[in-house]
Amino acid sequence: MTEGIFNSIYFWFKGWHYDIGEAVCLPLEQILPSSISPYCPRLIDGFFSTFELVALSLIFAFLLARMMTQLLVIGPILSHRPIKIYIYIFQGTPILIQLWMVYFGLAQFKWIQESVGWIFLGSGWWVGLIVLTLNSAAYQTNILIGAIRNLPQGQLEGARSMGMNPRQTYRMILFPQAIRTSWSALANEGILLLKASALVSTITVLDLMGHARTIFSRSYDLWVYGGAALLYILLTAFMTLTAFLIRRYWFQSLPTDPWFREISR
Repeated sequence: MTEGIFNSIYFWFKGWHYDIGEAVCLPLEQILPSSISPYCPRLIDGFFSTFELVALSLIFAFLLARMMTQLLVIGPILSHRPIKIYIYIFQGTPILIQLWMVYFGLAQFKWIQESVGWIFLGSGWWVGLIVLTLNSAAYQTNILIGAIRNLPQGQLEGARSMGMNPRQTYRMILFPQAIRTSWSALANEGILLLKASALVSTITVLDLMGHARTIFSRSYDLWVYGGAALLYILLTAFMTLTAFLIRRYWFQSLPTDPWFREISR
């Protein structure tokens, strides 16, 4: 029953992907290369599938990184080593190996195929989401930890003098400033994850790269990859603009920001 619900949601998303794709591609039929024009809605579907996969991965990875960063800063000592081992493994191995180990490797065990977890592990899209999340969380944790360690120690002393406990100090002082100072690095990590997401096409996911590979196998026209590259550039531009707007209007400006002097006037 649960698998049927997931399939219904999947096909619902696919449905509106193609609806938008047909609306976008119809006016472009005359200018698109003949090898791309019939498959244009599929590329648009891949565009939205890639965007959804990367967006969800970044959100879940940030939540996981926030939790692990808190454990490394104020958590029990026993939790530090497992987190550091996890970070070392996911930063020290190619994401392609991680995808194949989870998707192809775990599928060899019958007890996994018969478990409830197979609903997720048997789907390339879900495996892609899980692996991208775990991979990005490792990098985001390192970024946040580095930002916290570079904060002035006087702020911790001030928090203690005000009677704040470690949890309050982390939540109200350390973490907010770590986000502000490391936002550029976190945004770069998001763009790197977008590029790495093309590898999920190797585990049967029809993302943007997956559709491009399928279309190329039928047309053998390199314009297909050119169109996919253009859509990746649009995704990168959108993510860059979103990161800039969040940094510009959501976070409080710091003296190191180029626009700080204009705001403070």
